[in-house]
Parts: sequence; C-alpha cells; structure tokens
Amino acid sequence: MSEESADNSAAPAVCEAKILFRQLKPFPVIDENNNFKIETAHFLESSNQIIDAIACFGKLFSPIVKDMRQNVQKITDKYKQNESLFKYLEDLILKDKDGNDNPFDTVTDGLLWLKRAFEMMEQFFRNLLEDKTRSEQVKPHLKKAYEECLLPYHGFLAQKAFQLLHSFLPSRSSLLGTSDSNMDNLKALEEFLALFRANLTHLNEFYTKHDLHRTYKA
Repeated sequence: MSEESADNSAAPAVCEAKILFRQLKPFPVIDENNNFKIETAHFLESSNQIIDAIACFGKLFSPIVKDMRQNVQKITDKYKQNESLFKYLEDLILKDKDGNDNPFDTVTDGLLWLKRAFEMMEQFFRNLLEDKTRSEQVKPHLKKAYEECLLPYHGFLAQKAFQLLHSFLPSRSSLLGTSDSNMDNLKALEEFLALFRANLTHLNEFYTKHDLHRTYKA
C-alpha cells in the first residue's frame, strides 16, 4: 500500500462495489520489535480504514459507523496530547485509567466499545469466509456475530436498532465481489483478519489483566 493511500483513510477505492481488502492497512504486528505492544498510530490508521470500509454497507449503518469513529477520535485526541508517551496503546490506556476518577467514562471505555464492535465485524467477515455455500444472503452471518459479540452488552433499544440495520445488509457479491473475480479479495480478507484478530485477542487479554472490562448495557 502506498504512503498516499495509507494517509488517506477515505480513499475512494475502499468504497467501490466491493470492499478491497488488499488496499486496507493491516493492523499492527505484535512482537518483540514493539515490546509486544500495539503501536497507537498504526492501530488508529488501520481502525479508520476498516471503519471506512464498513461505511460502504450503506447509510443506515451510519449510527454504528459514527459510534466507532467517535471512539477512535477519543483515542486519537489522547494520543496527540503526548505522542511519545503514548506511542503504545497499552501505555495510553493505563495512563488514562490512572488519571481519572472514573476511567470507564474515558478513552478506556471508548476502546472497550470499539473493540466489541470490531469483534463483531471480524466475526462477520470470518463467517463469510467460512461459508462454503457462498450464499448471497449474509444476514445470518451478521446476526450470529452480533449475538456473540455485542448482544450481551445491548439493552432493548440498542437491540431494536441493530435489527433495523440487519435488514438492509448488502449482498455477498456487493461486499466481496463476484465469484469469478473475488479470489484475490478473499485471500486478502483472510490475511487481514489474521492480524485483526490478533490485535483484538491481545486487547482482550490486556483488559482482563488490568481488570478493565465492564459489562453494563448500552
């Protein structure tokens, strides 16, 4: 991916008839080269690009897209306060938690909800990959992902809002391309999800280690 396309999270190519996963910046590798932490700037850039891709689902998805963007912005605002100190996402969260009387009305809480939304989308795309029938009907895949990842944290109104969104999902081919042309896109999706899941698993373990999970309903 070129520097120009990486810098432009709203690149038109992301919003073509299908999501082009080869053009999305993969989430960070977590290894000894970065102290087994997530680089904040890289995470934010990848987050913005996958949110742009989700925005291609249609205007009715704007509420969930808006919510994800707001949570990314919370992290971005905190990061810009001290980019050196907050180079790694884990350090940013721990400083945020320690510096507030109520850490769960802050960046810590924003990342928690962003993680949950991302988990739903990661599971949705993984369900698409694992569907051997390649059915054009993708609603069951999103419903299953929602029930596993977000339903436990949603109250009545939030559940009703999801039911409306669920009714207006694009078809499989409009998201990933037609069967004749989408093999590279499916391969790119598989590669993208590997690092996406690794980041989400790492954040889950981090939140568990520092007792940052909260189970209140939205």
